[in-house]
Amino acid sequence: MTHDYYALLGVKRDADEAEIKKAYRRLAMQHHPDRVGPDQKQAAEAKFKEITEAYEVLRDPEKRATYDRYGAAGLRRGAGGSDFGFAHFDLSEALNVFMRDFGGLGGFDALFGGGRGRPEQHRGQDLKVTLKLDLAEVASGATKKLKVRTYERCAECGGSGAARGSRPTTCGTCGGSGEVRRAARSMFGQFVSVSPCPTCAGEGSVIAQPCSKCQGDGRVRAEKTVEINVPAGVADHHYLTMRGAGVPGPRNGPPGDLIAVLDIAEDPRFERQGDDLIYDLPLSFTQAALGA
Repeated sequence: MTHDYYALLGVKRDADEAEIKKAYRRLAMQHHPDRVGPDQKQAAEAKFKEITEAYEVLRDPEKRATYDRYGAAGLRRGAGGSDFGFAHFDLSEALNVFMRDFGGLGGFDALFGGGRGRPEQHRGQDLKVTLKLDLAEVASGATKKLKVRTYERCAECGGSGAARGSRPTTCGTCGGSGEVRRAARSMFGQFVSVSPCPTCAGEGSVIAQPCSKCQGDGRVRAEKTVEINVPAGVADHHYLTMRGAGVPGPRNGPPGDLIAVLDIAEDPRFERQGDDLIYDLPLSFTQAALGA
């Protein structure tokens, strides 16, 4: 690991606390493990730990003074009479530092738009279907009807998941927030870890009397017909997205999208090149010379 903390954050050695905090926030948003794909997660975690370690040292005047005088090795062995030596800065500590200084009570979600003032409803799954087309339909556009197996809102409970005459109640464990906080101490001080509530699974409410028809899920299996408008000129293996036409979320959660992947049948008479259709028309010399 690089232990030039100033270089890691991209700040000068005389940077003030506000500059250090601003630099760290920008880098943390860029390298946060929850903002990258699976193939980049390991590298992002390593980078996130590095910059958070640098930030946690440089933001503290005492730790920064020790670092400036003795370097990172001095911090590890507690040089200069300090008692905050460390040997390893793990990901959970790094995430807690980030939430402590930028997430407030809402944690990471609050920083990126929303927070957890009330628990978010679970979104339904996207519904992916294959839509078969022929060249005539591609050329002129078409409206296609397709039967799909999916879920629909439970009519018995109106999608709430609770038996008729009852309703979900606020979770007593989390008080309706959908999350629980636990305080813990580490070498950098006290941290608060945030996790989904184990009692309500992050819902913020519990169902004492679940609906007998949907078993508390708020959805039942169904088969329905969807109508898909296909514009002219679409390409093979491209897809059309119908927002909100996918599987409804559990307990009145928002629906996913319907994604129609286009499968265009080949026509032996034509060759398609972009928006053009090429047709080979056999002609004799006489037909070519005189017209036919």
